Amino acid sequence: MKTFPPAPEPGLRERKKAQTRASLERAAVALVLERPIDDVTIDEICAAVPVSHRTFFNYFDCKEDALLGFRHAWGDAQLVGEHLARTYAGSIVACVVETLVRGLPSAADPDLQEARMIIASRNPGLIQSRMRRLDELRTGLVGCIAELMLREQLVDADSPVPAEAQAELVVVACIGSIRIALREWAETGATGTSETVATRATAIAKTLAPLVV
Repeated sequence: MKTFPPAPEPGLRERKKAQTRASLERAAVALVLERPIDDVTIDEICAAVPVSHRTFFNYFDCKEDALLGFRHAWGDAQLVGEHLARTYAGSIVACVVETLVRGLPSAADPDLQEARMIIASRNPGLIQSRMRRLDELRTGLVGCIAELMLREQLVDADSPVPAEAQAELVVVACIGSIRIALREWAETGATGTSETVATRATAIAKTLAPLVV
């Protein structure tokens, strides 16, 4: 199996960017924990850090993205690929679900994740927003997952069904499973952690295996 050297430590500029991004996420979450989501503005989020509007939009497309932790970093194929490689532990389904539910490393602060779960329980529309964003991520994820599947020899490079097509099937199945797990979570009182949701979504996705004949 091919191995890769560890990624170099980020420079000062990258560390500052990561700190600013994390501060914006935490500010958005803290404000929405205290008040209704519609009452919280991007102006207030920026003022809490403090940064300019322009800086906010360097990292996020909207207030909801800051709340959910969807960042422009998801468009960085190298970053996503490295994270998938680190997360993979023998199950491609668990790897993809974990990445989609819990996010990239800098977003995986347990306290922040659990605060987001509380906010989602109070704002059901955020769950739909999250699912739309997951669907939007699908195209970018497919290439990274196909590379991982080929590297781990989970698919045959000479298969008549290209690795990218098989990877897309995995992503579609995982997103559908997360959708079901989130719906169940909301319908049962919105209790449990993001880890609980990820575990449930993985179990749901794996039930497809006996049906594929």
